[in-house]
This record gives sequence, C-alpha cells and structure tokens, in this order.
Amino acid sequence: MCAQLIFENETSSMLPSLDPRKLFSNVVSDGPVIVAVSGGGDSVALLLLAAAWARQSDVELQVVTVDHGLRPEAAAEAAFVAGISEGLDLPHITLAWDGLKPDSGLSEAARNARYTLLEEFARDISASAILVGHTLDDQAETIYMRNSRGSGNGQGRGLSGMSSYMLLPRGTRLFRPLLGVYRRQLRQYLTEHHQSWIEDPSNQDASYERVRVRQKLETLPPVELAGICRFGELMGRMRQVLATEVASALTENLQIDEGPVYIYSEEKMHHLSNGAKRLLFQVLTAISGGAEYFVAAEKFDPLMSQEVKRITVGNAVVESWNNSFRFFREKRNLPSIVVGPGDRAIWDGRLQIRNDSATSYFFSALSTEQLQEIEQNLGRRLNVKPRAVLASTPYFCGDGDSIGLPFIKGFETPAKLEFSLVVRAIEHFCPEYDFALLEFIDALKQRMASLKPHKS
Repeated sequence: MCAQLIFENETSSMLPSLDPRKLFSNVVSDGPVIVAVSGGGDSVALLLLAAAWARQSDVELQVVTVDHGLRPEAAAEAAFVAGISEGLDLPHITLAWDGLKPDSGLSEAARNARYTLLEEFARDISASAILVGHTLDDQAETIYMRNSRGSGNGQGRGLSGMSSYMLLPRGTRLFRPLLGVYRRQLRQYLTEHHQSWIEDPSNQDASYERVRVRQKLETLPPVELAGICRFGELMGRMRQVLATEVASALTENLQIDEGPVYIYSEEKMHHLSNGAKRLLFQVLTAISGGAEYFVAAEKFDPLMSQEVKRITVGNAVVESWNNSFRFFREKRNLPSIVVGPGDRAIWDGRLQIRNDSATSYFFSALSTEQLQEIEQNLGRRLNVKPRAVLASTPYFCGDGDSIGLPFIKGFETPAKLEFSLVVRAIEHFCPEYDFALLEFIDALKQRMASLKPHKS
C-alpha cells in the first residue's frame, strides 16, 4: 500500500492535532507576531492556522513575504500572499533582498538575508516573535541529510534537527509551530478550506540535495517519518544535556587572562564525559577564534589523547600548557575596519562594536611597532602570556586619540564607544537545546567587562 493511502486511512486521533490553541501554545511574545509566508502550501497553512489562533487569543499578526530577487515569479507570489492576508484582514508587507548575490553559497546567503530582513522589520514594529512553517517532513529531511553527511559526531548535535524554538542573531524569537505536523496533513487542511497555494518549481529540481531526499522520504509511511523525528528528539535531549554539563563546567572552572586567553585545567577536564570534553573544546575554540560555526569535534581528538601538544583550528591556537589547555586567537587573517559614527560592526568575529560617538574609529590587530610604542609610553611590558597573543589582540584608535586595547587592563576607551565579546557559533541562530551555553556566554561577557578599558 502506498504512503498516501496509508496517510488517508489514518484515524484523526493518530494524527497531530491542528487545533490552533495547541499548535501555538508555546509562542510567547510581548508585541506583534510576524508570520513569514512564501506562498507555498506549508506557509499558507501556517497563515490560516495563525489567523485562527490570533482571533482566539487576541494576538496582533503581521504577515511578511521575503522576495530574494532570485526568481521572476517572486513578485506575483508576494501579491498572492497579500491577497490571502487581505481576505483574513491582516496587514502584509514584502521585504526585498537587494544588491548583488554571491556566486557560491547562495542558499546560505539567502537564508541569512531572509532572517536579517525579518529581524530588522521585527525591530521596526517592536515584534519579538516570528513564525515559520517548517513541518515534520522538513524535520525528517534535515535529520536524514545530516546523518548522511556524518554530522552527528556521536554527540547528537547535528542529528537533533531543527528546534521548535530558537533565537535569531539579534535575539528575536523564532517559532516553528508546525514541526510536529505532516506536510500532507496541511495540504488536506488547505483543500478542506478551499485555499490554493503555489508550488515552487525548485521543489522538483533533483539537483538539490533536499529535493532528492524529499523524493526518497515521500515513499515512506508517515509512521516512519515520525520515527526519524523521534530519533531527532532524543538527540536533541542529548545535545541539551551536554550543553548543560559544559556550561556548568565552564562557569565553575574557566580562567580568563588578558589578551584574551582562555584557560581550562586538564585535571578538571577529566571529570567530564567524552562528549562534554569535545563540546568544551568546540565552545572555547569558537570563543577565542571567532569562527561562525563550531570546528568538527574530531579535530580535537589528537590533543585530547595527548598525541600532540598544540593544534591550530577555527582561527584559534589550542595547546596543552602547564597542566591546562589554553585557547587564543592565531595571528593570521586578522582584518582592519573603520567603524563610523552611528555604525555597528563585528571585528574578526570576536568583538562587537557600537560607535555612538561623532568620531570614526579604526580597529585592527596590534602590530609590533604599535606594541613597542605602547610599552615605551607605559614604561613596562604588558602582562600578557603567552606574548604571542599580543599579535592577535585588537586595538582601536580615532582622530587625536591614543591607542586603546579592548580586554587589556589599564587602558581608557572614549565615551560612546562600546564593545563586547560576541560568539557567533553560539549566539547566532541558537536553538533551545543550546540555551545553557547561551546563558554561559551572557555571564562570560559580564566577566570580560573587568578586562575592558575604563571610560574616559
């Protein structure tokens, strides 16, 4: 019997509930709620269900369509969504991704642009929640693809799939209310409500990995799709347990020196499970190197097994030293940027800068000549160990201002110039599985404040 017939013969009690109160029960917002709608079946069903929930719960909805500027049909699709929204008496807006598109990594760039546009608009209307229409089928596809690529690393991170709740880079809440609902169930719901939708032709393009996986999984009975997702839930729980273990260990035992240099005792490391050890290395490498994603966990195995004493991964140096492991930024590929008045920027993936002054500031890595000049003026050597860290230490200067060193004690910083630690691998697109790590990063920023220069 084919999967479609099996699905049609399921009793309603065996299928996920489409009761809006249940679907949206975990959505929390203290302002308007954005519904992201492309015009496809999943997002149109999300819109109808969200509209019913909003009427029942007195919630203000704002419908948003993102035009990535990649297909000529996009404008017509946005107009289609606008028409549905009007029929539901809901406001609709189209946000456009303008400018040049990258030659490679287009899918990821489009995803990042989409969420950037959504977050910027959320800030404009004081919305703190965004709803998207990922389904149980999408979850199964994601887990299947990650398993095929070997992304689990035995820790349940990649295999946990998508979380029903996550935080976007600027802290906006993202909810996936339909993550437990079958795609075919939503199509049936739309048919029953006489609501059409648009099929994206790229969903049939087998040159995309997800399309090939989708075509393969469509032959499975719904119960097997649900089984894949239940496996993902278990991996998500494992991921959450490891994140909590590592966050607790780092909170209790991490030493931070000027530079910054992050130090963790080898003796304390022995108290952790193997999975937690690997994750701890990943977290501290992400903090010290500033990379956008975690380094593959197995990269740390030679160091953990003491086959080597030092490795360079994820823009960071990780070395065994004095019965501890220490982590700091390597001195290659360090950028130079100018942050103008009123601008915001991230330097080297590690330093978040906010310039509310009337002066432009230049940020770069500390050169040998500048270090010599600073130490001459101070009449002493900077107390930073290992000294190699100074080659990757950031400095800033403005018109007529002396050089300042973030996270080195004893230097002043101009008024209205703010900077803080940023950890993109954790803070950007953080799923609820990793919220313990996010809490640790927030606490770490407070600790790092003691290294910041004083305000002048």
